[in-house]
Amino acid sequence: MRTYGGKALLQAAPNTQKNTQKNTQKTAVTLSAQRTWALATRSPAVGSHRLFALFTGSAYILAGSIGAVTLMLGSSAPSTRWIEWTLAAMCIVGGYLIVRFGHHFKLGGLQDQILIFGGTILVTLSVRYIGRPGATVDTSYLYLLPAVGCASFFPWVKALPQVLFIEVCACFAFRKAGLPLSDVAIQHAILFTVACTVAWLARAAAAAERDSLTGLANRRKFDSRLSETITQAQRNGQLLSVVLLDLDDFKAVNDVHGHGEGDRLLCSVSGTWRQIVTPGQLLCRQGGDEFALILPGYSANQAAALGDQLRQAVIGEIACSVGVAELREGDSRTKLLGRADLALYDSKNRGGGRTSQHGVDVSDGAAEEIYRALAAGEFAVHFQPVVDLRTGRVVGDEALVRWIHPDRGLVGPDRFIPEAEKSGAIHPLGEWVLEQACAATAAHMGRTGMPRSIAVNASGHELRNPQYAENVAAVLAKTGLGAEHLTIEVTESTFDADYPEVIATLSRLRELGAEIAIDDFGTGYSSLSRLDNLPATILKIDQSFVASIASGGKRMTVLKTIVALADALELTIIAEGVENAYQAETLQALGCGFAQGYYFGRPLAQWQLEPAGALDSWSEQAA
Repeated sequence: MRTYGGKALLQAAPNTQKNTQKNTQKTAVTLSAQRTWALATRSPAVGSHRLFALFTGSAYILAGSIGAVTLMLGSSAPSTRWIEWTLAAMCIVGGYLIVRFGHHFKLGGLQDQILIFGGTILVTLSVRYIGRPGATVDTSYLYLLPAVGCASFFPWVKALPQVLFIEVCACFAFRKAGLPLSDVAIQHAILFTVACTVAWLARAAAAAERDSLTGLANRRKFDSRLSETITQAQRNGQLLSVVLLDLDDFKAVNDVHGHGEGDRLLCSVSGTWRQIVTPGQLLCRQGGDEFALILPGYSANQAAALGDQLRQAVIGEIACSVGVAELREGDSRTKLLGRADLALYDSKNRGGGRTSQHGVDVSDGAAEEIYRALAAGEFAVHFQPVVDLRTGRVVGDEALVRWIHPDRGLVGPDRFIPEAEKSGAIHPLGEWVLEQACAATAAHMGRTGMPRSIAVNASGHELRNPQYAENVAAVLAKTGLGAEHLTIEVTESTFDADYPEVIATLSRLRELGAEIAIDDFGTGYSSLSRLDNLPATILKIDQSFVASIASGGKRMTVLKTIVALADALELTIIAEGVENAYQAETLQALGCGFAQGYYFGRPLAQWQLEPAGALDSWSEQAA
């Protein structure tokens, strides 16, 4: 049974594990064969009807013009002069007709192949009737034109027969011209090498913007096309919608049936959707089990209807969640995708297998206010110090965003972060905070010569972005801050939805060298059971446990357990919300290495070189 819809995914029974493994191996072999065939039959992305017609027609005209110039210079034999003039005229006239009407042909179809065959035959006749060995060899270089043409625009299964046909025709022409093949071996080698090189380069260019598994456009292609489409839609006042699609419970498919079956499912789903998508629309695989679709001329309602159609088309294999957003005035690519992402998030939170729209009848005044404030420079980053409880040294800071509103004054994050997450404004806001925090930390380290870390909070919406890790890497490169000095903080609630996607992003961040901190640890759902899979290096104890130190009780017991657990797992512990010396000394005695809170320093716009509060043990060490 190959249905993976919703929560009804069946787990493999123990007594069928051997059969499952065999089926997985067969699936992997089949999938490998399908990939090979797909690669052989896939046309390079650089090809298009118009470009092929322009290239081929220009090649005909170039060959004919070279022949005409040669004839006008009087270097041809009188007996074959009329034949050469005829061939030159046929090339020039044929080339013009191809440029003018060739774009109506189906790329890689019979008409296009005939054009390449025809060009090969014309070159062969020219080589055959030149009659002079030197001129014959020179003319044979024109074989490069049809060879490059088919290698650039045809899939392998059609390009290779064309190249072989060119080789056969060349051998025939040289033999008829009285030249031994040994004299033209270099020309043959150059012809074959150039054709293969061009074919490889054309496909390498295609691979940069194409998903290797499904053959769909990848995120790079999607982002560039979406930016272009938004600009065009805003200039012409046209409708534009974006659809995000996410396969439900795809991780379970990989876990139960193996990654080979998961890959087969992705190929099957993408193949089904490819038949529904029409020219002018762009379907891409953004990564993992996430897909996206650009729909020029579509309203949100029309896009949602198409989203329903796409869901229904694959419901026999797997359930799918869909999020839709329509372009608004003044939208950027980030804003539009942020709203579509929120709509998708809503679909999955409501159980999956549904389509959600964002921005149809929703007031977004708060979101627009956030975008305006960001553009006006009203946000600021404040830094709260993190202290080493053993030495009393400030080793890092947590970056906290504040909104300095011109009318309302200082606005706390609890007032605007939820609105930013609901509207999608969290993406540009989070990126701005990250860049500001990294730049300030790098500058501070440059001035003082002392190492210092910076912790930046990331929301679940940001971590669901497949490019979040790449964005972080770009910010680090731009600001000059080493990845080892950056900590990305996430709350446990982040993992309640889209768990595999978030874990993949966190793993990529760890590969960069950044630290991962679990914020408010102990307050989320099933925290301990998830620690095994999380690529976390730091646990931040929630301030509610720190506040319970004075009263003791169960929370104090849990606090001791968390510290012992972190020590066993070799995780760094940072206690939050430390407000007095007693709490700090108790945490120190329990083995907690680091702490932050009002006792050591409030969040301020200026760096704090020394903690505001001190412990007796620090003075004893100094003495």
